[in-house]
Amino acid sequence: MENLIRVVYLCSTTLGVNELEILRLLKQARIANRKQDVSGMLLYIGGCFLQTLEGDAPMVDAVSGTIFRDKPRLHLTQITREPIAEREFSEWTMGFATVDPLEAGRLLGDEGLFRSAASLSRLDPQGAKTLLTIFGRRRYQSDRSGLYKAITRSA
Repeated sequence: MENLIRVVYLCSTTLGVNELEILRLLKQARIANRKQDVSGMLLYIGGCFLQTLEGDAPMVDAVSGTIFRDKPRLHLTQITREPIAEREFSEWTMGFATVDPLEAGRLLGDEGLFRSAASLSRLDPQGAKTLLTIFGRRRYQSDRSGLYKAITRSA
């Protein structure tokens, strides 16, 4: 039986990140995750990356440890490391979505959340997991204004 965990972390940078660099990062992550049997989701939100990794604890710790060691110029913050009963993103070696910062904030009820690196300290574990779930499982819909709203279950 696997000892499954989920690690969620935030990476903010003042360095510009272009589309080619993101594609290169995704390719490397998918190859590494496949080798370690790690799954996950990566969101790019206005200069920040919000990522979750899940799988067997030693493998997830190895992958996340490499990320934290290899990125000394980036501001990396672990939001949570927790045991899980099952994987949420088992179909992804590394899913990906680009999210507008204003939309991400609206979905969490805090429009200013992704406006600056200082405001990111307000992102709590539940909010981070909510965003990853919404975009990782496509649990959102666009309303007539073109803005995204989370799909909620009716009672």
